[in-house]
Amino acid sequence: MNRTPLFVLSALCVSVLAACGGGGDGGSSTSSLTGTVADGYLEGAKVCLDINSNTVCDTGEPSGTSGANGAYTISGITGGDETRYPIVVEVPATARDSDDPAGVTVGQAYVLTAPAGKGSFISPLTTLAHREMQADRVLTAATAADKVKADTGLSVDLYKDYIKEKTNADPAVKDANTTAHNAAKVLVNSLKLNSNQIGSEIADGDQRTLQGQLLLLAKQALMSQGTSPDPSKPVGVEDVNTLRALLAAKKTTAAEATQDVSINFDLVNGTTPVRCGESISLSNIVYDHTTLASVSPVQAQSTVGKMVDTRFYIANVMLIDAAGNATPVYLTANSNQAKNLAMLNFGYDATGVGNACNSVYNTAIVGKVKPGNYVGISMTMGVPVRSADMLTKMNHSDPTNVTETPAPLQNSAMNWQWQSGRKFMKLEFRPDTPIAKAVGTTTKWNVHIGSTGCAGDPTTGKETACTNANRLSMKFDSFNPATQKVVLDLAQLFAASDVTWEGGGAVGCMSGVTDPECPAIFKALGLGLTGANAGRTLTGADVQTVFKVQ
Repeated sequence: MNRTPLFVLSALCVSVLAACGGGGDGGSSTSSLTGTVADGYLEGAKVCLDINSNTVCDTGEPSGTSGANGAYTISGITGGDETRYPIVVEVPATARDSDDPAGVTVGQAYVLTAPAGKGSFISPLTTLAHREMQADRVLTAATAADKVKADTGLSVDLYKDYIKEKTNADPAVKDANTTAHNAAKVLVNSLKLNSNQIGSEIADGDQRTLQGQLLLLAKQALMSQGTSPDPSKPVGVEDVNTLRALLAAKKTTAAEATQDVSINFDLVNGTTPVRCGESISLSNIVYDHTTLASVSPVQAQSTVGKMVDTRFYIANVMLIDAAGNATPVYLTANSNQAKNLAMLNFGYDATGVGNACNSVYNTAIVGKVKPGNYVGISMTMGVPVRSADMLTKMNHSDPTNVTETPAPLQNSAMNWQWQSGRKFMKLEFRPDTPIAKAVGTTTKWNVHIGSTGCAGDPTTGKETACTNANRLSMKFDSFNPATQKVVLDLAQLFAASDVTWEGGGAVGCMSGVTDPECPAIFKALGLGLTGANAGRTLTGADVQTVFKVQ
């Protein structure tokens, strides 16, 4: 019964910045702030004034909790602060979204924000505008919103309640706000999935940095869908080491990295080093070519042949100390490595025969690290969307633009078409005996790993996002760079594949979700191929077996 007078008084305090409360004793004036939080209307979210601008609701910061229809009130604000500081909404996994069925919780925590003075309606769209302001200090709340609208094609006022506006009698207004609501859902889908990747690893002070990267991924997902965002479409999930690398780079600068380090790699078949053109014998499974399943009981065969291409990308290299802290390795720029990316090369033959292999190998990553004692290493097999400093487009960039594209990405042999970006791994085996097919034969059994399900057009400057990122996160708790190396074991990669047979689709496995040769390759690599884990690094019993430390 007393809520209406309080809300009226609160609104008056905000509008005229008058002193409210204080008891007439000359103390600081106090005010209140009311508004609504939404993807759909969110109930059970914590809303606060972010006085120290760290994107966290800290103890002592004025806060409230959203109720039915997303409504919230923050009381006890020092007069004037309600328009001075941004607003943070911490949406817990237990919050409820009015878009979802009754009783269903959001399931994964995420964070929303709004610029100072824009707390009347807080949504994923205001969050995107606030991120633009943080990335470019020149922008105001209004110009940041204009930038988001220009980038995404949205036409509504980002600070208005698109749920209410969907009931507008004007069909054009109704449609524009329906589009805005769908865009908000796409952004939240991305925020939730990528927040889940990094999980509980966020330390104090990391949230704002992480939020910037999460929102960049979310914006890319939205832009890739064009002018008709569809929340039913899957959005890409970044590998956890890419997110770790971003956080680590913010804590340790290149200037602090003065200790030389060299990370050695090798390509092996069991324990025997392998180079392009050398004869090797692979032990692999015999398949029943009618059912495309392994012969029961499982039978092995030896297939003799040559590797004719042996290249893969490694990114986000970090050394780990005994306390578990990750420190980035800043790579020495050369033709094989730049930014946080390197291409490892164990030879290739452009003819695909194996008699004319290029023998200019690259088998080590060299750079500098902050001085310390390190016991482990982590890295990503693949090319990130952007560099760890978020300044350079990586997977989807123009290889002919030598000014903007790092040298390792200028290799046309590692490119797929624009939307699919780069081949993260290009391993091609040529058996001495031609490979049988349902009709005819072929000569090479290929493993090409890269992102799939991609949309967006980088040739026009638009962002590109992929439903199946297929970047592999790796972490080895015990690694000494002075005495050990990281190896890719062909015996493990091909163990459950019949390299004497091609069952359909692209020859071998080229990351196709329906390719009959891909399930065994993806299982060995510890990558999800289909379903809820598609494109993600798997853990536990499904962890990869191909890369190891020797």
